[in-house]
Amino acid sequence: MVEAMAKAKLWTSPGGKRPDATLYAAILSDMRKGKGARFKKPAPGRFMGA
Repeated sequence: MVEAMAKAKLWTSPGGKRPDATLYAAILSDMRKGKGARFKKPAPGRFMGA
């Protein structure tokens, strides 16, 4: 997912050792926005666009 998002120029890692963990944290942070969130979590380990 990290590679696909970087290739599509949707997101880039800030250069950390674990870009997957950074992306996961960014998605969870976005979900805390409530109605303005761009992501939903329909099941454990699954995300979808809002």
